[in-house]
Amino acid sequence: MNSYRVSFYKDLCNSDGHRFKCLQRQIEVQSDGPSQALILAERLVDNERLNADCVEVMHLPGHHEFEQRADHAAVTHKSHMEQPRATD
Repeated sequence: MNSYRVSFYKDLCNSDGHRFKCLQRQIEVQSDGPSQALILAERLVDNERLNADCVEVMHLPGHHEFEQRADHAAVTHKSHMEQPRATD
């Protein structure tokens, strides 16, 4: 098993209108791969309440895993947000 850090972010705008990612929650999990780590983290965190726009999964190298580097991260942007439709 590998260790992963899963970070949940919300896209926000500051007072000047510039967008930034705001960290909502971060959790470390043990799993066989990054996809499984994401599924496990979403089960452990109340993701419906967070309503995260972006999720980052980062591998955390253990003592035996010298080939893996922690700066490789997978980022997933949620595309569930729909634009309002104009009505006639």
